[in-house]
Amino acid sequence: MRKTALALGLFAATLAGIAFAAVGPTGPGQFYYYFDNAGTVVGYQAIDCQGNHTSWGKFTRNYADGVFICDPDPF
Repeated sequence: MRKTALALGLFAATLAGIAFAAVGPTGPGQFYYYFDNAGTVVGYQAIDCQGNHTSWGKFTRNYADGVFICDPDPF
């Protein structure tokens, strides 16, 4: 029983670490730029206002994020 609980705890911790390292946009209008230790852009992820996903490069823990200004849908 203790081995199973320990294994499940380690598995959950691993998943949490993966989720933290893979932070990125979760919905339309978000973007992330990823940097290396020298501050050079090495990756990019975005979901534009129409919901299209774009990504390139390497995703690191050093990032800056922002939002696009999306116009509301016309009637």
